[in-house]
Amino acid sequence: MKERKGMYIGFTGIDGAGKSTQAALLCGWLNQKGLHTILREENRSFVSEVTSVIAKNHGIKSGREYLDEEHYMVALSFDLLREVVFDIRPFTDMGIIVVSARTAFCRLAGGMVRGCRSIEVAKEIALFRGIPDLTIWLDVSLEVAYRRVMQRGIDSADLEHLKRYRKALSALLRNYPHIRIGGDETIESIQREIQQVVEEKLNQLRGR
Repeated sequence: MKERKGMYIGFTGIDGAGKSTQAALLCGWLNQKGLHTILREENRSFVSEVTSVIAKNHGIKSGREYLDEEHYMVALSFDLLREVVFDIRPFTDMGIIVVSARTAFCRLAGGMVRGCRSIEVAKEIALFRGIPDLTIWLDVSLEVAYRRVMQRGIDSADLEHLKRYRKALSALLRNYPHIRIGGDETIESIQREIQQVVEEKLNQLRGR
């Protein structure tokens, strides 16, 4: 019997790119095809949870401020690696497809925007075993991203921040395998393009 092969699919992109929406749609489509699929949304990491509590005990605003950006990013990178090694790969080893709405690329790009001097160390740790089998970059224009974020009404958007974040993400992904998909189109057309990319990847895994 042919060995089942799972896959880790990760989305990345700036705020408003549609990562969570497309990750959920992809999971639904894969499940309809009879494939065992798990959807992972980003949760607060162990590092962020613990450092936040410790920071408050010292009257400091955040865990990042308590540790400083350099130490925080290195610690966070170990957390990101642990998530892939212990929370994702055991499922893909069983033939399950794991779809993540965010990847280490998102966090690393954020560190680059904040001028983290230890970003090369953080990248080496987080991506040591943490690169998805298929990384989908939803590359959306700044204007569209800004409009979507503002429409959500749950957070604020800053065009300059989105611009810096997209630039950092582009520079980061340049050195790693990924598929870029334009994110300005309708949800349905983006969904179809993603399905095509994933179908091709699945066929590769099956040796077709």
